[in-house]
Amino acid sequence: MPQKALLAPRSRSSSNAPALARLVEVKRHYVMGRDVVHALQGVSLEFFPGQLVGIVGSSGSGKSTMMNILGCLDRPSSGEYLLGEVEVGGLSTEERAIVRNRLLGFIFQGFHLLPRTTALENTELPLVYRGVSRKERRRMAIEALVRVGLGERLQHTPSELSGGQQQRVAIARALVTKAPLILADEPTGNLDSVTTYEVLALLQELVRDEGRTVLVVTHEPEVARCTDRIITVADGLLRSDIWNPEVTDARAAAIAAAEARSQETSS
Repeated sequence: MPQKALLAPRSRSSSNAPALARLVEVKRHYVMGRDVVHALQGVSLEFFPGQLVGIVGSSGSGKSTMMNILGCLDRPSSGEYLLGEVEVGGLSTEERAIVRNRLLGFIFQGFHLLPRTTALENTELPLVYRGVSRKERRRMAIEALVRVGLGERLQHTPSELSGGQQQRVAIARALVTKAPLILADEPTGNLDSVTTYEVLALLQELVRDEGRTVLVVTHEPEVARCTDRIITVADGLLRSDIWNPEVTDARAAAIAAAEARSQETSS
C-alpha cells in the first residue's frame, strides 16, 4: 500500500468549547419475543466542535444503535442524550424531527438520493422541509455543491453521476442546512479506495475549515485512521476512546492510491 502522509492531531479541547453532544449512561434494549437484546449497556461520551470521530465495531456491537440515538431516530431506554443543552430523549416525535432538520446532517452508505431528481434538487430537500424560499434554498444548494466540487454537475441526475459524485451530493445535502453535527453511516462502503480517500479528504476539510463535527460509523481500519478520534464499541459497551496520534492525510492518500492504480494499469 502506498505510504500516506500524516496530519498532526488537534487537541480535543483546545478551544475549551462546551460539548456539542453528550450521551450520559445511555442504555437501549429491545424486547424480541421472550428475549431482551441489550444493544447499549450504559455508554457515556462527549463530542466537541471541530472533531472528525470514527466509531468502529463489528456487526451487532451497538454502533448503529448509538448512531440512531445520536440522530434522533431512536430513544434511549434509560440515560440521557443532550444536544447542546437540550435533553433530546424527552422530546416529542415532532420536536425530534425539528432537531434533525436544524442541527443534524446525515450521510448514508447507499447515498439515498431521489433517482429522477437533479443534484441541485436533491441538495435542496432539507431546506424545502425547513420552509426556506425557493430562491434562497437554490442559492444555498449551489453553494454546497460548489463546496464539494460539483459546481459543474448541478443538473445531473444520480444515474448520470459516478458513485463518488453521488456521495458528494449526499454530503452537500448534509451540509446545506449548516448543521453543526453530521452523522455518516459507512459513507465509503460502496466506493473504491481512491474515491474513499477523496470523500474522507472532503470530510477532513469540512472539520478543519468550518468547524463541523462529523461522526463516521465504519468497520474499515483505513477509514478510522483518517479520523481524529477513534471510539470502539463491542457488545453494547464502550471498549476504547483514543485520540489518534497519527491521522492519515486522506488527500495525500487519495493521490498515492491513484498513482498506484495507474502503475498497476500500465504494467
